[in-house]
Amino acid sequence: MHMFSQEKHFYGGHGIVAAQVPIGAGLAFADKYLENGRVTFTYFGDGAANQGQVYETYNMAELWDLPVIFVIENNQYAMGTSTKRSTKSPSYWERGAAYGIPGEEVDGMDVLAVKAAGEKAVAHCRAGKGPYILEIKTYRYRGHSMSDPAKYRTREEVQKVREERDAIEHVRELLLQGKHASEDDLKAIDKEIKEVVNEAAEFAKTSPEPDLSELWTDIYADA
Repeated sequence: MHMFSQEKHFYGGHGIVAAQVPIGAGLAFADKYLENGRVTFTYFGDGAANQGQVYETYNMAELWDLPVIFVIENNQYAMGTSTKRSTKSPSYWERGAAYGIPGEEVDGMDVLAVKAAGEKAVAHCRAGKGPYILEIKTYRYRGHSMSDPAKYRTREEVQKVREERDAIEHVRELLLQGKHASEDDLKAIDKEIKEVVNEAAEFAKTSPEPDLSELWTDIYADA
């Protein structure tokens, strides 16, 4: 199940690996057609980056100068295979050069660096220059899913990243050192966020199961 909000223009993910990439370009095509000034961010991981439909989409997006930013969240392990074992080329964003799409690598553990890169990419798209690629180098602390014990890397590696490069702790230090916020301010934010998460989780737990008739909703087939 994926999060989705038409009101917030958040169109969720997709059960098929990389299938959201052409969908994202399609949304960007609609925005260009409607001339509404919007830019689409299409997210996918290092595992999905090797799928063929990604490159078909790159070609069409550049051909039609679509206002879409392809964001590759490179956490280095896809579902459970390191990029060193699965990918020959050292960087993903550079593949866009074959289609004339510019891009860059960004430190995904630095919130301000990601913000700056995002603003630069949006300006590129809004200037009518077509798509842009951001390869966000990040790290996943836990396994890919509940059934993934993450034995393909060491606990020491994970702990080292947590201690030395955690994105949230980095921002926390910037806020405290720059006196933009106090410890109490940050505790209040943490408390508020936990309440929102707990409320959402409780709503999901207590909501009734869909009626069996919903099995046929939005399902079409020829007789």
